[in-house]
Amino acid sequence: MTYLFIGMTVGGIIGFTVGGLAAAFKAAIKEIERLDKEVSDAHKIDPIIKG
Repeated sequence: MTYLFIGMTVGGIIGFTVGGLAAAFKAAIKEIERLDKEVSDAHKIDPIIKG
């Protein structure tokens, strides 16, 4: 029973870590896409501000 508890605890920690990293990676990709769009939009507006 103790080994079962230890195995489930270790498995839970590993699963939580892998799931957390996957969620962080997905959020990072979305943030990079948002920033790329913002930079692209800024370059379109930039000549008007300088002019």
